[in-house]
Amino acid sequence: MLDAPNVTPLHRQPSPALARWASQSVPARLWHIRPEPSPAAVRWASHSVPAHLSARGLAVPVWAALLLPAIALLPLLSPWASLILAPAFALAAAVRLAALAVPPPPGPPPLPEADLPTVTALVPLFREEALLPDLAAALGRLDYPARLLEVLILVEECDPETAAAARAHRPPCSGWQVVVVPKGAPQTKPRACNVGLALAQGEVVVVFDGEDRPDPGQARLAASALAADPRLAVVQARLGCDHAGPGAPLVARLWALEYAGLFGLVLPALARLGLPFPLGGTSNWFRADALRAAGGWDAHNVTEDADLGVRLARLGWRSGVIDSTTWEEAPVSSRAWLCQRARWLKGFAVTSIVHAREPRRAARELGLAATLALVAQLPASLLCIAAHPLGLALLAGGHVAGPLALLMLLGYGSALALAARAALRAGLPLWLTLLLPAYWLALWAALLLALRDLARDPAHWRKTDHGRAARPKMLWKQCANGIRSRS
Repeated sequence: MLDAPNVTPLHRQPSPALARWASQSVPARLWHIRPEPSPAAVRWASHSVPAHLSARGLAVPVWAALLLPAIALLPLLSPWASLILAPAFALAAAVRLAALAVPPPPGPPPLPEADLPTVTALVPLFREEALLPDLAAALGRLDYPARLLEVLILVEECDPETAAAARAHRPPCSGWQVVVVPKGAPQTKPRACNVGLALAQGEVVVVFDGEDRPDPGQARLAASALAADPRLAVVQARLGCDHAGPGAPLVARLWALEYAGLFGLVLPALARLGLPFPLGGTSNWFRADALRAAGGWDAHNVTEDADLGVRLARLGWRSGVIDSTTWEEAPVSSRAWLCQRARWLKGFAVTSIVHAREPRRAARELGLAATLALVAQLPASLLCIAAHPLGLALLAGGHVAGPLALLMLLGYGSALALAARAALRAGLPLWLTLLLPAYWLALWAALLLALRDLARDPAHWRKTDHGRAARPKMLWKQCANGIRSRS
């Protein structure tokens, strides 16, 4: 059904015995058996990615954590040093201008019912038992044959409450299974996902978070996209916020605006151009063979999604997007937003450091265009955030002459234009774009926190609490009836 192209393996594979066991074809009628991860699978989950491409053991000295703010301040100390920031501004502006000019890729033709692949949904949860009723309802709404759908609820051994809730809210679907992830280090979402990947029986693997509400047709659309292009390793669904209307906290509305620009405009343009991008943390539908060939997720990277997008590109795979939305829960407090964003920015820095260990090899594997695209989205974006206070100071002082100032103005202008178009497409008020300079200043504060965390503990995971927002109610009974009718 989903044939993978021949690629040269870049990563060390799990042992042959584990690989055979993990990829064996098991009839759907056996999916009701609750899987138990073997010791080999648990060990592989923490070390699936080789050391030179993993963040494990990464030691970042304190001076490295101060590097970005120091670079941002260099133009104040020496005019010629501003050339360090000029390429970052130019690359960031180029990505935004491409997002404004390039149309999204066309949708794939529908896949006949007989050709639909088996799908495994991995749902890592930690102390999120309150989310289970809505989660079961949301997954129950997926318009996909129940005999082809396996759902692995991944819970940590130290979290029996969530495991009990997952079993109690099991929908009438034979593929719903609760997997207890044994104790081990690091205790992270990517490690749990790797345990699930070792057990997954589907030809397609997707990751959902506990608060996710995917569109009902998303599974069929993802299967069609992967079948239509054998070069695709993954397709990313659009992520959105379903509680950003009038009366919602301002931080949630700005978060929704940022997501509307990224997932609604930037990623579709990059996909249309055949350029790689860091994946989102959820609703990415993988070709299982490609995911295993890449070594799964790096258990030691706090933005395992961004890192995996880079590694797949280095293997020669492409990433795509689908025109389907998964509704997520945005942070509703400034503190929650700050902690979430600090983890993401730290992960972007870690991913940049990891793939810059052998820059020539990475550039050779990616190619020039893909290298520039990833530099623009990872280290260059961090530099732009670090330089934002400097930009505000220059604008306030009227210093808008010279090449660097012009590039800075181009960056600000393209960012505001992108946000305005995203707001119109997402039904958000245009006046939110006027608050973006203050939002970017908050990003700078999050970057400082990220750099402090980077120096202290690169693998520390700042967990985002969910279940705080007032979201539309899910209709459980209708979802349950839908599962029965499709099975």
